[in-house]
Amino acid sequence: MSKKSEMQSTRKPGANRFEDIVALLKRDILLKNYKVGDVLPREEELAQQLNVSRPLIREALGVLKAQGYLEARRGAGGGTFVQDILQSGKMDELISDLIIMGQMSVADLCNARLLIEPEGARCAAMHATPAEIRTIADIVEKTASAPDRETAISHTVEFHNYIALCSKNIYFALTIRGMMSFTKIFIDTFVDKSHDIHDDEFHRLILDAIASHDSQLAYELMFIHVVELKRSMCPLEAQFRKIHNSNL
Repeated sequence: MSKKSEMQSTRKPGANRFEDIVALLKRDILLKNYKVGDVLPREEELAQQLNVSRPLIREALGVLKAQGYLEARRGAGGGTFVQDILQSGKMDELISDLIIMGQMSVADLCNARLLIEPEGARCAAMHATPAEIRTIADIVEKTASAPDRETAISHTVEFHNYIALCSKNIYFALTIRGMMSFTKIFIDTFVDKSHDIHDDEFHRLILDAIASHDSQLAYELMFIHVVELKRSMCPLEAQFRKIHNSNL
C-alpha cells in the first residue's frame, strides 16, 4: 500500500477539523507509515489527500513541528521531514524555562534524575550488547581526549544519553535526554568560569560496571554520580537564573 493510500484509508468521513488533521498525521508518524528522515508530501498534495484546505494543513504541520515530530529544511532537497522525537529538544526547552521562571528547581530535576538514571544504568548493565558497550567506551575516551571543555561537555551528555538508550526503556531514554539537555545548558552557562560541575572520571567506573554486567554496581555508581552533580549544581541555581533572566 502506498503512503498516499495509507493516509487516505485512515481519513474519517468529514474529517475537516484542525485537530483531526493533526491526529491523522501524527498517527501515520507513530505507526511508521512515515519513518524518521522521510519527507512528507507537499502541502498541496496533503490537502488533496485529506480533502481539506492548504492553510489547515499548514497549521497542522506547524503544531507537529512545535511538538518535535517534524522539522522544516530549506534549500535544495528541503521540505518537511519526520524528526526523531528523542532528538527534538522540546523537553529541555520546557525544563529550562520552568527553572528560569522559578517554577521548578535544580534540586527537583536532580531528584528526578536520582529516581530514573541509576535504574537506567542498572538496565543498561543487564541489556547492553558488546557493540553498545564498545560505543560507551568510545564516548568515554572521546571525553577524556576532548580538545576543549565545550567538546568534553557534549561527549558527557552523549554518555548519559547513550546509557539511557542501552537500558532498552524508551521512557528512560526520552526523559534522561531532556534532563541532560538542560544540564548541558546549565553547565554551558558557566563554561568560562572555574566551576567544576561534572566529574567525568566517574564515567569510566560506570562503564566498567556495565561492561561486567554488574547491574547493582552500575546503579550505585550512577546514583553517587548524580548526587555529586546535584551538590555542584544547586549552589549555582540563583546565579544561573539571574544570568538567563537578564537575557530575557
